[in-house]
Amino acid sequence: MHPVILALCCLVGGHVRTPTGAPIAHARVVVSGATHAVTLTDARGAFTLHLAPNHYRVTASAPGYSTVSVTADIRRASTVAIVLEPNDSPKLRVIGAVHVNGEFTLVRNAIPEVDISRQDFERLGYTNILSGLAQVPSATITRPDGGAPTAPAVVSLRGPDPSEALVTLDGQVLNDGNTGDVDLSELPVAAFSSVNVTEGLGPSDAEGSNTFGGALNLISLRPTAQSHVALSQSIGSYGSSQMWMNATGTLGKLGYALAGSNFQQGGLVHQNDFVVPSNNAPIDCSGATPNCPTLTHLGSSIAARAGLVNLDYNFSQSADLGFRVFTLGDARDESSVLNGIAGNPYEPCDPNALGCTSGFTTTPNPEYGMHVGTGNAIFAQSLRAYQAYARTPIGAGSLTAQYWAGDNTVSLTGGAGKISPYDVSHQDKRYNEQLAWGRTFDDSTFAVGGYLRQESLAGVGIDSTLAQSIGSYFARGATLLTRRLRLSGGLFLAHYSTFGNSLDWRLGTSYDLGHSSVIRAGVGTGFRAPLLLERYFFPPTVDSHGKVSPNPGLPPPDQNCVVSGQGNPNEQPEHATEYELGFSHLLSGFSSMDFSLYRSNLRDAIENYYPLGNFCNNPKYPQGFVYSYPINVGGAVYEGAEWRLHQRFPRQHLLMTLSYGLNVSYPRNLGANVSNPTSGGTLIDNQQFLGVPQQQGSIALGWADDGWHAGSAATFQGRNNALNQGPFTLVDAAVGYTFGHVDLTAAATNIFNADSGPFTYYLAGTPYRGLLGPNTAPYAADLPTNRLFVNPAAINLILTLHQ
Repeated sequence: MHPVILALCCLVGGHVRTPTGAPIAHARVVVSGATHAVTLTDARGAFTLHLAPNHYRVTASAPGYSTVSVTADIRRASTVAIVLEPNDSPKLRVIGAVHVNGEFTLVRNAIPEVDISRQDFERLGYTNILSGLAQVPSATITRPDGGAPTAPAVVSLRGPDPSEALVTLDGQVLNDGNTGDVDLSELPVAAFSSVNVTEGLGPSDAEGSNTFGGALNLISLRPTAQSHVALSQSIGSYGSSQMWMNATGTLGKLGYALAGSNFQQGGLVHQNDFVVPSNNAPIDCSGATPNCPTLTHLGSSIAARAGLVNLDYNFSQSADLGFRVFTLGDARDESSVLNGIAGNPYEPCDPNALGCTSGFTTTPNPEYGMHVGTGNAIFAQSLRAYQAYARTPIGAGSLTAQYWAGDNTVSLTGGAGKISPYDVSHQDKRYNEQLAWGRTFDDSTFAVGGYLRQESLAGVGIDSTLAQSIGSYFARGATLLTRRLRLSGGLFLAHYSTFGNSLDWRLGTSYDLGHSSVIRAGVGTGFRAPLLLERYFFPPTVDSHGKVSPNPGLPPPDQNCVVSGQGNPNEQPEHATEYELGFSHLLSGFSSMDFSLYRSNLRDAIENYYPLGNFCNNPKYPQGFVYSYPINVGGAVYEGAEWRLHQRFPRQHLLMTLSYGLNVSYPRNLGANVSNPTSGGTLIDNQQFLGVPQQQGSIALGWADDGWHAGSAATFQGRNNALNQGPFTLVDAAVGYTFGHVDLTAAATNIFNADSGPFTYYLAGTPYRGLLGPNTAPYAADLPTNRLFVNPAAINLILTLHQ
């Protein structure tokens, strides 16, 4: 072929748009490689270039938007679709997107990222956000009260502690001051565009350095350039139904997104049964402390409603003003969760004692097979989040301002005497004012800014409202040092009125090994601040006769007369240094692979002190009880590997995603008196944390052709999982057909009934190797755990109208 013809063989055309689909005029598109070319988009956001067939680096930038740079293989006439995120993007770590002929491109993020789109959720017929998070290999979903859907659910990333990861809505922090996380169980898919999960420490974090597990950012439904309306009604197993509505579009310069959802479920359990208050104790209906069976209604109903209004007014493509409000209210009958079944026929015992086998005696448990708990329990949650933001050019850069306010209210009616920290009635309020200025160059970006935050917490047993103020400031930037080498970094300073300052830093780099491979590395520090509740000392109560009792805001004493949940005013932050190494490879235009190695060294870990040698009527404590409380002690290690493969089969109209995670997390240098508040201990040096499986994996398939569509997902969890069961796999699937503006989908969850059942079985889970014994001579022993179950197979029929 003639060289001149070869050089001009490839006409490349494309568009640069915002996430809503609006064109970005005068965006700068730079192509580097065998040919160097620079062009600007026209008023429609369109551009054209003539390129010789080769590999190229495509960089797009515009004032007020985050720059995106990818590698593309141009071998024929091509169409390039570029999406630039605005500087006031709802994403915590702002990353744009580039597609060439609909194929994958190589993205050079400094840290791993998983983006679960609305389409991913709907492909499987999921109605709530939590269902899709199981496919993230570093995520551990925990239900502290039990496995049923009525129980609160929290998510941790790369470790055992949900409070070490941020949960945000459009960048607005939702973690509260009670448990340091937020219940995600009833968040409806209908209110969101996607869920963005970023892991580890990011040099470009918009929030600050108060995390080291990662961040889970919920992206609310966003306005669109064209008008769209959707209405959906579903009915399914266990008396479930959901109606939701979406409306998005633009009126002149005003973009809007509206969403509403109403979910109702009768539940798997709806029965009357006898319940006794205490396990492993004789049935007694006449003593001073009776343990008498009481006929109780056990239910599992859910009623949840959510609403969203998201408005954005564009003065120009680089200046806008927006407002968003999200509300969620739900009520759940937790009586079936908090009144489980005595699942072991024998009483627990000291494994070193004579006649003790595998932690249990041969003495029959009087309550074996009976329900044990505290009777009726109604859990109610109210979550409200308001956000206002503005973006405008200032000088050669762009200024963004945000204000947000939110509150999380939890109340529990009934259930006294057997509650987890997630059931404590409380209200957490947060207010935040934020400013940031940034400038984008062809090969670099720079930003400075900060925020002021005020937080308060009120709840049962708290004499006065707890409060703290926070100031956080940052400077961050990124630059292309050579054609192949990129460097990014950030410096973060935080001041808390409760404990003082924390100065943290982060560095990230990536290097092109070739046109289709990139290696990345990162290092940095972060911290987890003490929770407001962790630092509060609950004063004991004294009656008219001088009897001292634990504060009513704390659980009752356990069988060793130890009261858990007490606070420590001297608690300090825990700190971590993290190291990250990753490799991304573009196997073809329809296949990409990503691999990561990470290690976090945690210092000054916040763990619970537990007096292992205490016993009831201990003469050392005349009040009759002693406290367990959090302290800074020792450290921990979180390390592991993650692998992801995305494969598209164009001829078969099939998309496949494979993921695998190895999550190793264990404490170090804790000492014998540090554990979770149980009758023994669940923390032991150099042993995997309880409830964090070392191995997790998933496979997800999506197919669509000629109106038909289908999806399937299988998620695997290894030993030491949050259900305290052996390894298991959950399989979900959906199939549907779209005709005109109507879509009908049938979805099924847990098709093979893996680990399914209606009630928790106390002391019947997989034993955990923990610590027992007196303070002077503790020893390792198998400790009983509770066996949790999830709902059996369920079917959901979904009818959706699109306009």
